[in-house]
Amino acid sequence: MINYNQELNYYCGEVGYSLVPFYDVAISCGLPNEVGDIPAEMIRVPGDCYDGLENYTIRAKGDSMIGVNIHDGDLLMMKKIDQVHNYDIVLATVDGESLLKTYYQDDKGRHWLVPANDNYKPILLTEDMDLYFGGKVVYNMSQPRDSRSNIFRRIEQYDQEQLAPKPKATRVPTQEEVEEAIKWVEPYVEGARHWLGPCRVLMDCGFILKDDFDTFCHLVNYVLPHLERKPTKGELSRMSSFCFSKPFKEWTDAKAPVHGEYYLKYVRAGKAMLKKLP
Repeated sequence: MINYNQELNYYCGEVGYSLVPFYDVAISCGLPNEVGDIPAEMIRVPGDCYDGLENYTIRAKGDSMIGVNIHDGDLLMMKKIDQVHNYDIVLATVDGESLLKTYYQDDKGRHWLVPANDNYKPILLTEDMDLYFGGKVVYNMSQPRDSRSNIFRRIEQYDQEQLAPKPKATRVPTQEEVEEAIKWVEPYVEGARHWLGPCRVLMDCGFILKDDFDTFCHLVNYVLPHLERKPTKGELSRMSSFCFSKPFKEWTDAKAPVHGEYYLKYVRAGKAMLKKLP
């Protein structure tokens, strides 16, 4: 049974393994097929999936259970049962034919074997049928990453997110705070185009929309009506290229449209606005 073990090798790892009977019979998840008495062979399964001598494994066949993530060829861990309950996925032998379906008893007292694929009809169980429940599915060995491993991974991810420091919520400054900041920043702005630094900072904090240079220019002109180095939409838009088109904190000399001292003039004005805003 080497082939069956190979698909579990990555999962068995440190958890160890147990030997469980495997019945080399394709159990139908679609149309019924007759199953005879076939001796079991033993295969290795992860130790944490094994809970006693009532376990055995089978292969699924067909596509009628794809709605519950059981596909053709999947290796299923089964457990013998004395009593069947609603929504159990069971191996049922009906008139000598073995089926893998979901058991359900409706509010009218009728008993059903229900597929998980709309292409197949439910089977109504009647008293004249020779019915035997051979067990229920406890684990799909072919889908470990979609079940147990996924659960462990998601819970661990949740715990890590809860422990991670929460980013501070940024508060959008008020109109009065921005107007005071523009007045305070003005001495740090050496040329009209250098207003791009403060402009980008106000965009980053959400006070004005990204690349709404027209609103920024009107704001500066309103706050500083006698300013000689007034910014213009065309000038700011033209300089907004390379890293200057990104948030101010992502600016770097190497990726800016200008370099050296020319670059620092934009940065000094932007840093002044960052320092003044709350």
